[in-house]
Amino acid sequence: MLLGDLGADVVKLERPGRGDDLREMGGRDGMSAPFAAVNRNKRGIAVDLRHPEGAKVAFELARRADVVVENFLPGVADKLGLGYEAVRDANPAVVYLSVTGFGRAGPYAKRPGYNTIAQGMSGLMAITGMPGHPPTRVGGSVADLAAAFVAFGAVNAALVHRFRTGLGQHLDVSLLASTLALLPDPVALYFDSGVRPGREGNRNPHMTPAEAFRTRDGYMTVVLMNPDQWDRFCRVLGDAALRLEPRFRTNADRLANHAELKARIEAALAGASTAEWVERFEAAAIAAGPIYEFDQVFEDPQVCHLGLVTEMEQPGYGKVKMLGFPFGASSTSVTIRRPAPRLGEHTAKVLEELGWARREIERLAAAGAVMLGPAPWKA
Repeated sequence: MLLGDLGADVVKLERPGRGDDLREMGGRDGMSAPFAAVNRNKRGIAVDLRHPEGAKVAFELARRADVVVENFLPGVADKLGLGYEAVRDANPAVVYLSVTGFGRAGPYAKRPGYNTIAQGMSGLMAITGMPGHPPTRVGGSVADLAAAFVAFGAVNAALVHRFRTGLGQHLDVSLLASTLALLPDPVALYFDSGVRPGREGNRNPHMTPAEAFRTRDGYMTVVLMNPDQWDRFCRVLGDAALRLEPRFRTNADRLANHAELKARIEAALAGASTAEWVERFEAAAIAAGPIYEFDQVFEDPQVCHLGLVTEMEQPGYGKVKMLGFPFGASSTSVTIRRPAPRLGEHTAKVLEELGWARREIERLAAAGAVMLGPAPWKA
């Protein structure tokens, strides 16, 4: 999706009949809001890769592509005649990306992997949750998205390499490695100390105040990094004695007396609303922010200013709101040129571009090698 937003011509291959599983996530008539949100700017074709002629269609696409992305279990693409070596022999400049649960080799290579599995095995769930409570899954598909963002960077780096050398390469991205890559700090501290990190809830176990606090009408977060900020924090709270008390003077002192410190801070914060405290801390150059419920996120003026939400008309579904592009670029235009494809919508058009005549395309559809969508002869 990100490559498509930046202008790439992305062709998504789906199985005929049912298509991508995400189409059925709260959807209707083969289209859902989640599918629309992550498949914009893609053309869609429906191909049966188990059919010899369907596999040939996919190979012809791969032979001409700058980038090929596959997320089969290791070995499946090879059996279909679509593995890296086969594609590379026909297209030496190809950047070929394999995304798996656990990597292309090793004892778990053939295991299927999903977001929650990767969260559990990476240690992310082990350090998420309240003390004394079970490990907790992080909301959202963070492992899937971690792998996607790693893949986005890897593909772009490989394309730079190709521009310099003329050669492509095989990229191996896994959910497990990508999710573990989200944890450099706890990993470094664990190897340095030998102490297994635990679940700390909403606080940073190594510095304080650096956590969530209750206010008069909700919750907020505050993070302090140095003694100067502690001094200003106490002044904003209106608790001058707190700043001078020996048991709270240094970060180590505050960590040793954390429970008492938190109770005292929250007693002061109870005197005003979250919005008032955020404004006061901002004036004192203290990092602070509200903890939003999900609907409040999209009312925030900074979220609105950054254009992080976009809306489009999705054929087969109606108007759909979704996240926009996540970073700004001064010289690269980012546009939503097309909505998510209906199943097989561009099969005929793409096959025409590959050199198949209309009669041959109709024969492939009749044989079950491909499926033609609702508007097969339109761009």
